[in-house]
Order: sequence, then C-alpha cells, then structure tokens
Amino acid sequence: MSQPRAWIGGGALAVGMTLALGWLSQVPYDAAGDVDAVVRLAWRTRGTRVEECRRLTAAERERLPIHMRQEEVCQGRTVPYRLVVVLDGRSVVNETVYPSGARADRPLYVYHEFAVRPGWHDLDIAFTREGVPSDTAGEQERERLGERESAAPPRLALTRRVMLGPDRIVLVTYDAEQRQLILKGYGAP
Repeated sequence: MSQPRAWIGGGALAVGMTLALGWLSQVPYDAAGDVDAVVRLAWRTRGTRVEECRRLTAAERERLPIHMRQEEVCQGRTVPYRLVVVLDGRSVVNETVYPSGARADRPLYVYHEFAVRPGWHDLDIAFTREGVPSDTAGEQERERLGERESAAPPRLALTRRVMLGPDRIVLVTYDAEQRQLILKGYGAP
C-alpha cells in the first residue's frame, strides 16, 4: 500500500472513532440504577482488663532468683466481647471479637458491612463482654479487674427500625463519651 493511501485510511479511521466516541458520550447512563443501601458497623474500643493472680508456693519461689521472688504472680488479659447482629429477623453476625495485639492487650476492632435493599429494616445489635466474673462484684473486686472508664461497658445494644434509600449508608459506631452505640448518616438526603 502506498504512503498517501495509508495516511488517508488512518485519518478516516481516526475521524470515525472520534465521531463514535462523541455519539457514545451522549447516551444517557444511570450509574445509580438499582443500587443497594449499606449498613456499616465500625468502631474501636478498649476492652476490660482482667488481672488473674495466684500465690506462689515456697518451692516455686526458691527456684526464682532472689531479686524476682514475690508472694504473688499476676497475669493480665483483655477480655473478648460477643457481637450479635440481627438484620430483619435474620442473624447476620454472631462472633467473638478478640482484642488485637500479640499479647491481646490492644483495642477491640469491629468492622462489618451489609448490602440491603432500599426500604425499612429492623436492626438489632448486641456487643456483650465475655469471660468476666459477675458485674455484681464488690467495689474491691472491680478494682482488681482493672476496669477503667475508657473500657466499653459490659453490654452495648442498639435496636432500631431504619429507612434506607438507594445508595445510602448508615453507620453504627461507638460513642466513647456517651458510652453507647449510635447511628450516623441516618436520614441523610
């Protein structure tokens, strides 16, 4: 093929592609179409720290170097929480949330997302502390447990009926000041 014919053919192809692209850019496109709404759970909180102590026997103390001998040995741990989420009468999450960190001494993290059809939804969330002696313990025992104000309460719960439009997100999070689960983004336009 000769050089001028190749240029004319290539030019015609470029013009054709440009016209096709221009025409396609005018075609209406609805990205939102049939989009679901989202229920998102996202929070971080400190768990309750429990200290378990035991008295060393005389034989155990004798095996230790003099500078390490003590009457009592204590080990601390942060207790896990049970997360139960029921959405429209159906259990979607039932799991134990363990503290992070190599020694399980870091905060508890929760993150889940659920795509739902737009409309009314019943949401029931419970975040309950596990593995701790009764909360009716005396004040002295509470101190031994190492409970702090920054730790999450023994039970957090949220029960709501929410209306979600298409492409809307409702966030369930923990408010440390109010010490409760709250909704954010609910009712946003």
